[in-house]
This record gives sequence, C-alpha cells and structure tokens, in this order.
Amino acid sequence: MAFRATSFLLLALAHSARSFRTETIPLNWTTLAACAIDNPARILAGDVTTQVANNTVASCVTTCAAQGFGYAGVEFADECHCATGVIGPLETAPDTDCNMGCAGDSTIACGGAWRIQACHSWAFEGCFVDAPAFTNVETHTFDTNLDFVNQCLQACARDGFTFAGVEDASVCQCSGSAPVTAATQVDESECSSLCPLPGNAGFEFCGGVERLGVYSFSG
Repeated sequence: MAFRATSFLLLALAHSARSFRTETIPLNWTTLAACAIDNPARILAGDVTTQVANNTVASCVTTCAAQGFGYAGVEFADECHCATGVIGPLETAPDTDCNMGCAGDSTIACGGAWRIQACHSWAFEGCFVDAPAFTNVETHTFDTNLDFVNQCLQACARDGFTFAGVEDASVCQCSGSAPVTAATQVDESECSSLCPLPGNAGFEFCGGVERLGVYSFSG
C-alpha cells in the first residue's frame, strides 16, 4: 500500500511539473489570464461551455469569435468556454495549476480542474481628445461605474460595435469605426479618471475629462 501511495504521489508531482509549448493565439486576441480559478457559478459572464474532442486554445478562440463572443477560455483539457465578459476581477492561480494537456494537442496546456486559461479580443488603443473622436456614436450610461470598462466593452460587443470608448468614468461610447483621422491622441496619463473594481481589487482608468480611452474589438 505504501508503494502504491508513493507511486501515485510521484505521478501527480510529475503531472503538475509538466511543461507545455506556447500556442499562438489567432485573430489578434490576447491573454486575459494565463491561469485563473473557476467555480461552478463560472467566472466568465454568459458562459457557454462545450466539450470538444479536438480542443486547443486556438480552436476555442476561433469558435468563440465565429459565434460573436469576445471572450474565450479553455479548461479541463476538453472544455471550450465562450463568453461575453468577466463577472468580476479574476482570481489568478499559478501557471502550474493549468496542467492538463489539450484534448486536441497534449503538448499545449488547456487549463486544469477548475482552472481556466482565458483570452479576449479587446485591445486598448490609447487616449484621445473627444472633440469628438468617434462618429455615429451610440452612448451608454450605467447605474454604477463599478467595473466600468468591462460594462462598456460588453455593451458595445452585444450591439455589434467594434470600437468602444470610456470618458470621465461615466460615459460609454460605441462606434463601428476607429477614431476619426483628425482625432488627437494624447498621453495615456490624460485618461486618469478612476473607476472602482469589484471587491478589493482597487481602481482602473476610465478616460478623463473630454478624454476618451479607446478600445478595439478584433474578434
């Protein structure tokens, strides 16, 4: 019995210490969390989970993007999670916790037991003078500016826009095109208005006075 227990422990340690190769994320998506703690309620908003026999990070991102989602995650080797955003600040885990090889390619990590690797398709493009910066704008305001950037990105994604902007921690703008050619890009320090993050996660920058923090959707 002692021999069996020792052998199992050695196998577990070898599995946890396993190294994986890095897979290129397609479609200009970027890593949101290299390894985060998931739970039965799910940490991704609007999570649609599918078990995929040939699951990889790239295939999951491609699938989620094709379905109009802006967030994707892989978990437990064969799970692909497509989502509209994050419910709150992600609780990160050591990269070694994401120790399961992908069902479609065991040389690539695809999360672990309640451990998810998450990607998203929104990228920060800079701080612009809003004079205005966008044309054909749809404006959103929310009941609270808690996690305001995420609220804005989700609203713009739901309505099919590819650009989003946050201004003075209170206004969300959605547009189908990039800032106009005449828009002046300024130092990011001018987008210094603060919005609170959930829990004890602190604050994030949410544009500034007549300054638009601009994000692009590349899914």
